[in-house]
Amino acid sequence: MAAKVVWYRDSWWVRTHDRGKKRDRRVGSTKADKRAAERIAEKINAAIALGQYDPTPKPAQSTLPCDAALRRWHSTYAPTFKPTTEASSRGVIEHHLAPFFGSTDLEQLREEDLLRFISAKLEEGLAPKTIANALGVLRRVINLAMREGRCPRNPAARIGELMRQVDRRLSTETRDVDYWTRAEADALVGLARDHEPRFAPALVFAFSTGCRKGEILGLKWADVDFDRRAVAVRRAITMRQLTTPKSGKGRLVATTETLAEELFDLLAIRRREALARGWPEVPEWVFPSTTGTSWDETNFATVWARLRRRAQAEGVRPLRFHATRHSWATWALRAGKSVRWVAQQLGHADPAFTLRVYAHAMREEESDLSFAESLGRQATESEQTSPNVSIRLRLREADFETWAKYATSLVGRPGLEPGTNGLKARCSTS
Repeated sequence: MAAKVVWYRDSWWVRTHDRGKKRDRRVGSTKADKRAAERIAEKINAAIALGQYDPTPKPAQSTLPCDAALRRWHSTYAPTFKPTTEASSRGVIEHHLAPFFGSTDLEQLREEDLLRFISAKLEEGLAPKTIANALGVLRRVINLAMREGRCPRNPAARIGELMRQVDRRLSTETRDVDYWTRAEADALVGLARDHEPRFAPALVFAFSTGCRKGEILGLKWADVDFDRRAVAVRRAITMRQLTTPKSGKGRLVATTETLAEELFDLLAIRRREALARGWPEVPEWVFPSTTGTSWDETNFATVWARLRRRAQAEGVRPLRFHATRHSWATWALRAGKSVRWVAQQLGHADPAFTLRVYAHAMREEESDLSFAESLGRQATESEQTSPNVSIRLRLREADFETWAKYATSLVGRPGLEPGTNGLKARCSTS
């Protein structure tokens, strides 16, 4: 009776022979798992030598409870998160992940457990994207446990593929991003100028640059370059906190001549407003509140909701404010701008992402296919007389025989493999 470490089915196992029976215990597939298996085998052999070995399997102890691991990860890494990420990840942990998985050991989680979570949340009415975001948090936590050597594998590694399959099953039609037509955008801006004049310049800026709402609220006059007709996006206001843009990088956004004039006129309005209110200087924010501070997101959303209801009554679709960004990107691509340029203006790190999101905006198939028109057909009379047409296109099947006779007559002429006269006389017959 003894225990030993064996490699079996791509894993390290502790195999114990006891009273004619074989008992296997799987440890894992890594080098660290092999060392752990060797320590377990040593303990079993020591217990056998002392007569203290008990082959009765013990109930598994939860060494890494899921809920505790999730909360510890969030509290540890919260200083590295943006405000929106910190809030959203806390929400999915407390409302979805921790209540469902509880104290289940992370090492014991399997893909089947994740599928049960997906089914339960779909029954609760959660959107597939929300479920994918929640499981994305779980995947990050398990990846961290793997780096620490506490989990041998990550059952959530394929969660993106699983959720795409779920989304395809639930969808009845393909979906594109929502955007406004130019007519709808003109109607929105017109209504804003008439009923929400303080909001109108921000709306024009959104439609003209594709910037995010937080980037618009965080824009300062120091970022506007009237000479170069460009705006530097360096910061954003999200959840009432000043932070960097979503990508973490700044960018230079080109502006149209119309938008430059709009901003120049707005600066003049702000100067008159500062004089009227007795402010020592113009507020640093391009789109400030009525008191000169940065525009609060809640108040901004209230004005937008009011304008959207008014526009809906006029026949404009009630889309989110973020659709101004989608609209700009759609218009730019349909105007022939390159995907790379649009990605730079939007602040996307990878143009491939821009292409995936805005594939609907790519130009329709061209109708001019003349570059391949002559393939697979014979040349016309006009093509035969054209000096630029290849001789092979000018030859018809009816002329093939004439061409063959002409080619045959070339044989024997100088420079075209002349005959070898007297070869027979020079050959030895002996």
